Amino acid sequence: MSNEEFTNAFTAFCRQPAADSAFALIKSCHDFICQQALSWREPALSLSDKMREIMSEMLLILLEDFDPGKVTHPNSVFSYLKAKIRRLTRPYRTKGLIFVDNCDLIDAGRCNFSAGRLQLADEIFHLLRSFSLGYSDQAATQLEFMFVHIYPEVRWISRLLAQYNGIDENKQIEADKKRHQSFSKNLREALKKLENGEFQEILDWSSGERSHLAWRIINIAPSEIDNALEPDRQMLADWRESIDRRQPQQLQNLELALKVHKNMQNTRSDLHGVFAVAEEAALYGEEPDILIQLIGQPPEIDSVAEEADKWPESILHSSDPEAEKLFEQIADEVSSWLDALIINKTRAEIKTKTGYNQNNIYGQRH
Repeated sequence: MSNEEFTNAFTAFCRQPAADSAFALIKSCHDFICQQALSWREPALSLSDKMREIMSEMLLILLEDFDPGKVTHPNSVFSYLKAKIRRLTRPYRTKGLIFVDNCDLIDAGRCNFSAGRLQLADEIFHLLRSFSLGYSDQAATQLEFMFVHIYPEVRWISRLLAQYNGIDENKQIEADKKRHQSFSKNLREALKKLENGEFQEILDWSSGERSHLAWRIINIAPSEIDNALEPDRQMLADWRESIDRRQPQQLQNLELALKVHKNMQNTRSDLHGVFAVAEEAALYGEEPDILIQLIGQPPEIDSVAEEADKWPESILHSSDPEAEKLFEQIADEVSSWLDALIINKTRAEIKTKTGYNQNNIYGQRH
C-alpha cells in the first residue's frame, strides 16, 4: 500500500461512503489486513471470518471515530486504524468481554450489525458520553473517566486519586464508592429511556457487535479532542494497554488523564450541569455495575499483550492465490453490507436520536 493510494481512497470514502469507495479503501489496506488476519490466533475463526471482522471493524471505526473536517493527515488516520485493529487481533491472553456470562467469547459477528442495531449502539454511546461529561459532580466525572478509559476498578482509581490529592486513602475510597454508586443508578435510569430500542436487547447481540460497542466506549476517538492533544490521547491509550495495577503508577499519567478529560468536557461545554446527582442509592454492589456490563470485567490476574514474535507462523501468506481470492470475495461482501447500512441510516435519524458528536461520516452520503 502506498501513502498516495490510501490517501486517495480515504478522501473518496469520506466524501461519499458507499460500496465502491469502501471496496477501494479496503483494497488500499490489503497488505495490512492480510497480515493481521493471518497472524490472528483464534482457532474458532476461519481465515474468511478473520478478514470479515477486520474489514468491517475498520469501516465502522472510520465511520464513527473521525470528523473529516478535523483530519490533519491520512497517515494519522492509518496509524489510528492500525492501533485499534491490532487491539482486536492481538488481545490480552485473558480478556473480559461485555456480558461475558452470555457471550460465546469468539470476537466475531460485526457484520450482524443492522441499521437498527447500529443506531441503538450509537444512542448508547452518545448517551454515555453526554451523561459522563455533563454530570454535575466533577469528582464523579473524573472517577468515571478513569473507570471507562483506563481501568474499571474503583478502589484502584481511588488509591491513585488519594495519592494525587494528598488525602487519606480510605476516605477517598469510601467517597468514590458512593459517587460510582450514584452515577451508576442515574445512568441505569437514563438507559431506560432509549428511543431506538431496549438496553437489554444487546444481550442477544454477537460477541463481535458487543465488543465493538465496548471498545468504542473505552477508546477516545481523535474527533473527541483538540488536534493538539492527539499525542496525549495516544499516551493515555498506551498507559491503558500496558498498565500493571500491582505496580505503583506515575502521577503524570493521572495528570495526563485529567487533562484529556477536561478537554473532552470543553468540546461539549453545553452539557455541564445537565445531569444532577441523585440521592444516595442502595448499598454498593446490590445491582450489576452498568458500566461493567458495557465495557467488560477486568481479568482476575493482570495480563499484558503478547509480543508478535511469540505467535506461530501461518501456513498461508498474503500473496498466495487462495488468500488473494478470499480477500476479494470478503472485501466485496463487507462493502455491500456497509452500503446497506448507510442507505438505511440517514442524517435525519442521526440528528434525531443522538446528541453527541453528530458530525460523523454517516451524514456525508448524498
